[in-house]
Amino acid sequence: MTINRANSNCERPAAVRPSKRAILRGGLFLALLVAINGVVIYGLPAQIDLTRRGTFTLAPQTRNLLASVQTPLSVTLLAPEIPKTAGERNFRSAALMFRDLLESCRQLQPLVQVQELDPEGNETARELVRQFPDVVPPCVLLTFGSGAGAGHEILAARDLAEFRSADGGRGMVAEFFGEQALAAAIARLTSGQKQALFYVVTGHGELVLEDADADSRRGLGALASQLRELDCQLQSLDLDATPRVPADADVVIVAGSQQRWSTAAADRFVSYLRQGGKGLLLVDLNYNSQTGQPAPTGLEELLSEFGVEVGNDRIITRGFTGSIDAASQGLSASGEHPLVRSLPNVPLTLFECRSLRLSTGLRPQPTTVTPLLLSHPAPRAWAEGDLHSRTAPEPGGTNDTDGPVTMAVAVERRLGDGAAPSLVVVGDAEFAANRMLTGPEARANSGFLVASLNWLRGRRELLGDVPPRRHEGYRLAGTADDHRGLVWKSSLALWALLATAGVTVWTTRRIG
Repeated sequence: MTINRANSNCERPAAVRPSKRAILRGGLFLALLVAINGVVIYGLPAQIDLTRRGTFTLAPQTRNLLASVQTPLSVTLLAPEIPKTAGERNFRSAALMFRDLLESCRQLQPLVQVQELDPEGNETARELVRQFPDVVPPCVLLTFGSGAGAGHEILAARDLAEFRSADGGRGMVAEFFGEQALAAAIARLTSGQKQALFYVVTGHGELVLEDADADSRRGLGALASQLRELDCQLQSLDLDATPRVPADADVVIVAGSQQRWSTAAADRFVSYLRQGGKGLLLVDLNYNSQTGQPAPTGLEELLSEFGVEVGNDRIITRGFTGSIDAASQGLSASGEHPLVRSLPNVPLTLFECRSLRLSTGLRPQPTTVTPLLLSHPAPRAWAEGDLHSRTAPEPGGTNDTDGPVTMAVAVERRLGDGAAPSLVVVGDAEFAANRMLTGPEARANSGFLVASLNWLRGRRELLGDVPPRRHEGYRLAGTADDHRGLVWKSSLALWALLATAGVTVWTTRRIG
């Protein structure tokens, strides 16, 4: 028998050598894998938050604060490795969530330096305790700057989270305040001045600064308490007894006026604003039964000078049941204004709010007026101009304005190519009273007020609202053996699936 070796040698390489098409397909597949990995690594964030409430996403205020950091910020978690007391165990639980927050901050701002030290076995930790006498572990120590400008802040477990049992036996619920506490601490450390000074005008029936009654409709004590916690100082200011607004005023607050301002007091306030001052002006609706119109406050000319006209009306909202409500919801306006972007998603509640519009008169001041809050559109909401009518309000009257109606505006003074904050005007003052800042609307109303004051005083990095993060634990039913069985059974099912896929591919290739 003769074997044709020549044919055998010629055919064997053709059987084992891959074709050029197969090589090309393999190269394209590898290139596609490399391209996909490059998009994932460089095009997508390290962490993608798919939670509905954005539990793992930094708030705009926190991001602005981190962007403003120019000096290394050291964050040290001082706690024993093995907790022994209930306080140490609570801190350890809060620190687990706080570490994730710090990692997100560190990715956004490399100047944030994080370390964890055991004060019992680490000499560096003991040195920090000696250097800062107010440090009591377990706690979080933040240090910023050096020399005379250095500062530090301390956060305890109660500042980071609150733990309680959930309803229905679902385990524990953690209200995480770590981002709020961290943002406030960074704001205090990075601020060039420790306090902002706000003057609250008195003498014309404004909301009372000293009134701290939680149910009061004429007290401003709740807002004052919140501002003091943010290192802000408030003082009363009687412009009828003072020759001028003090030079150290960051913002002057006019929280409603039930009596007409004197010409002298109005001139002093106008002079302050003309010279670059800033004001938060809350306008009340004071109905004059003799004229059938809102009583003048004496500030109408001032507002007209800055481009704002207050309507002789009140905004009415019709409920879904057809009832007429004195309270109207203020919805965030659209636009790219920094104060608009910082407003909370939930609406504010304002009472008998007067409408605001651009002034049609002569404006000596070159200003820009931006709407902040709007009412619902018609026919659900409108500005009712027939205040003297004894019948139920209805839209479409001669003096009515269909919604959406402007309820709050921001006024900026134009300076060359730029602009500087000048005024925030709201058509209601009661929404800032104690009763509204301690009730269900407290968070939205106080968030708007604090953001407005921060915008006016030029602290744009503080704009925004940092909500608490809720982490709910779920209790898995069954015994410990059931839990272990769930793990090994799931693993076995996964391996069986992989083995089945492998056998299927091998069999298909053999048959093909």
